[in-house]
Amino acid sequence: MPIEFAFSTVACPDWTIDQVAANAKAYGYDSVELRTLGEGGTKLASDPALSDTAKVRQVFANAGVKVACLSTSLAFHDRATGADKAAFFQAGKYLDMAAEMGAPAVRFFGLKVMPGENRNVVLRRIAQRVAPIAEKAMELGVEILFENAGSFCTAKEWWWLLNMINHPMVGMLWNIANAAGADPFERGGGMAVTMLNSKIRMFKIKDTKFGEGTGFVPLGEGDCDIPLLMKKLRGIGFEGTVSVEWDRVWLPALAPAEEYLPDALERLKKWMAGIDELMAAGRKDAEKIAGKKAPKSMAEMKAG
Repeated sequence: MPIEFAFSTVACPDWTIDQVAANAKAYGYDSVELRTLGEGGTKLASDPALSDTAKVRQVFANAGVKVACLSTSLAFHDRATGADKAAFFQAGKYLDMAAEMGAPAVRFFGLKVMPGENRNVVLRRIAQRVAPIAEKAMELGVEILFENAGSFCTAKEWWWLLNMINHPMVGMLWNIANAAGADPFERGGGMAVTMLNSKIRMFKIKDTKFGEGTGFVPLGEGDCDIPLLMKKLRGIGFEGTVSVEWDRVWLPALAPAEEYLPDALERLKKWMAGIDELMAAGRKDAEKIAGKKAPKSMAEMKAG
């Protein structure tokens, strides 16, 4: 299965579900990452929490576009009494919602280490809370994907946490910009791709110039090395979804989705086409070299 491209609905807060599906199809995207702010949220016209899940499923089926992921704001770091029960209850609701509308995954956060807390203690707390939720995810056939954000942006601690959870339904949605902001060596996804590899089920793509206002810029014009990341994904045989993020729901001054999303997809497909051409040329060269070094047949040796 080839890499599929999606976009997050944070790019288009004013679009309805119907508009999201129709525009995704028109622009050439394979799927959509549906953002939800939960019941009562009013910032996203397409928020699936404000709609009937059966309708959402039908709208996307009619458009021939997939739902790549249901992305939530739920985090598992809270040490307050009862926070574990609250997280389990809310996570269960989101998993049910995803299953009903045909989304194969739900995005959660680890998120924060509060002042005075030990990082390892927080990581253990997150792992303990995820275990029972992962069993429900298994029953529904919906993956749990954690996005690197907040206090937990780098690959090393996520490798440790995912191994501690050790469940086939739990993986990563890797955000290259969040990682790059925490570690300059992550601007091409090197450590994450190498260390987490198949634990990463989905990638989040956006580009930024660090230290310059909002910093968000068109793909390939910032400090994140998106072309290098795409090469690395091809190198490990990644066959999941790459989702374009453009944070217009919180930064309305950014260029409208109608301008940004088609351009982002065009750039991604251009890079992928160039990478595929190089790989094809490399295979041909390897075949030629192998042919020259191949042992001669008996007929060829007799003729010689």
